[in-house]
Amino acid sequence: MAFTPNGSLDTHGAPVIRREIITNSVVTTVMDSVKLASGFVALGTAGALVFGNVISIGTEKGVGLNTSGATGAQMGSFVNTYTAASNNQTVGKVKADVDISKMSLYSAELSAAAGTTTGSNLDGYNMDLADEDTLDESSATTSTAQYHSWGLDPVNSARVIVNILESQVFGS
Repeated sequence: MAFTPNGSLDTHGAPVIRREIITNSVVTTVMDSVKLASGFVALGTAGALVFGNVISIGTEKGVGLNTSGATGAQMGSFVNTYTAASNNQTVGKVKADVDISKMSLYSAELSAAAGTTTGSNLDGYNMDLADEDTLDESSATTSTAQYHSWGLDPVNSARVIVNILESQVFGS
């Protein structure tokens, strides 16, 4: 997992959860950064507003999965990654539980060593995604970007602590 939970800016600490259907034919992993595309959960991309981070994946009724969704996958093969069928939006309706809160903190992986780009290792800089599970270290800026950085993760100095800045739900 490239993003990992790391607390909250809210003293109550509770995430804000939305359960949405995963778009067709996409491989989703718990903790991926995601966006909404045509009303369905899709993998986050650079520059797109962030819907949130996946905290679990389950059936339409909220029951845990027992297979990875891959063709021919055996029972018990689900380990936090699910491959949605080409008809998931209308038939399977497997859903992602997504933490959409701008107050949730995550430890995030960078695309290059922290500090390679000025500010990527510092509090007060912002970064865009390189892909759904990695921040683009070279995008560090003091202007608007998808995630706000609180500086290096004290447990792992190759990562930074972040929260959503550009939200599809709550705005910038």
